[in-house]
Amino acid sequence: MFKGFWKRNDGQALVEFSISLPVLLLLIVGILEFSKLGGALLMVNYGAREGARIASLGASDSAIIQKIKQSTVLLDDSRMVINISPDTFRTSNENVTITVQYPVDINIPIINKIIGTPKWVRGELTMRVE
Repeated sequence: MFKGFWKRNDGQALVEFSISLPVLLLLIVGILEFSKLGGALLMVNYGAREGARIASLGASDSAIIQKIKQSTVLLDDSRMVINISPDTFRTSNENVTITVQYPVDINIPIINKIIGTPKWVRGELTMRVE
């Protein structure tokens, strides 16, 4: 009577799928979150490079900030922190350093507990003023 009951494998695939699905979803969402973090890092580095490029040509601070905001169009301008050093009049053969920082919010609770939120990405570049 119970011989056929113990040998059936009807629900095995469903049980294996239900065990592996949360791990697979966590892996996919983790890849998406870290790609968002990497994309913000690339944008911040590009903004710092463009800001340092026009700063080395003798542009004003407002023009530098405007160029950085144009270069990082996918990021929220109100959350971005831009530092220009030296912030006073820059002379020829002097170095100018542009630092751009941006907070990236991590939306997944498990990943959020591991690396913390917001995660700040930072781009910095130094060029000589011509």
